[in-house]
Amino acid sequence: MNGSVLVLGIVGICAVWFVIKWLYFDKVEREFGASVRESLDKQAQRRNGTVGIISGRQTLTIPYKSTKIDISSISNDVEIYKEYTYARFQTELFNDKEFLIAVNSKELLLKPLVFGTRVEVSDNKFAEEFVVTGNDAAFVNDLLTDEIRDKLRKESVHVKFGRRTDSSTLSRERGWLSVFTQGMRTGVEAFDGLIETAILFYERIDAISGRPVEGKSNIGS
Repeated sequence: MNGSVLVLGIVGICAVWFVIKWLYFDKVEREFGASVRESLDKQAQRRNGTVGIISGRQTLTIPYKSTKIDISSISNDVEIYKEYTYARFQTELFNDKEFLIAVNSKELLLKPLVFGTRVEVSDNKFAEEFVVTGNDAAFVNDLLTDEIRDKLRKESVHVKFGRRTDSSTLSRERGWLSVFTQGMRTGVEAFDGLIETAILFYERIDAISGRPVEGKSNIGS
């Protein structure tokens, strides 16, 4: 009898939990997802882009000159501090280069894990605000123009070049430039900041490569 009561109690608790989850938590997630989709749709209209599902995530893809920029978010229900929103594109240029520019947060959990060779940046103030690693210090310093450094300070975002931020460390893919946040950010301003920063890096990489300047972009503003 006691065993039956225990089983019924467990079943009852599980049933209550699923009802609460469906009524509250799932509702919050659905509303948040709808809000994100609305923001992505607005960006798509402004920037001649499309919204679809890539790797199970709502993703905005916008054309920019010879590439496409993807904007989406990575969620993590267990370790929320690992969530982030990103804008990224792939280029065939400088595929032998890798670097990471990470916000040097004062919060312990958000401190960047530094792997690879530290890069000395000529801007001492920027070097205090960001941790920079890479396999070619001259290349990284050439990328970090005044305009780009100011933009990174304003948006407070990380930048990675090489593999995608969510790819395996064993992956051989290269040429992905990812601009990403610490924590998930959504909305027009957040997406604008990510896209604009990605575009600045695209233009600077093009300039360094010596590629002829293409015609006016078909991306909106």
